[in-house]
Amino acid sequence: MHSYEERMKAVQLFIKYDLSVADTIRELGYPTRNTLIRWYNEYLEKGDLHEKFQKKPRFTQE
Repeated sequence: MHSYEERMKAVQLFIKYDLSVADTIRELGYPTRNTLIRWYNEYLEKGDLHEKFQKKPRFTQE
């Protein structure tokens, strides 16, 4: 998992590189293409990224 700061850095670099996935990943060494696009879409929708990662529960509550 990546921290909020790492994710924000990746999104800002992605924007700086005119949405070039390859250039962003080459410089940072992370994330995957799909992950970067997901972070970017979240940033566009909400204007920010979520602070903490929240896993979905494995089992339903009974």
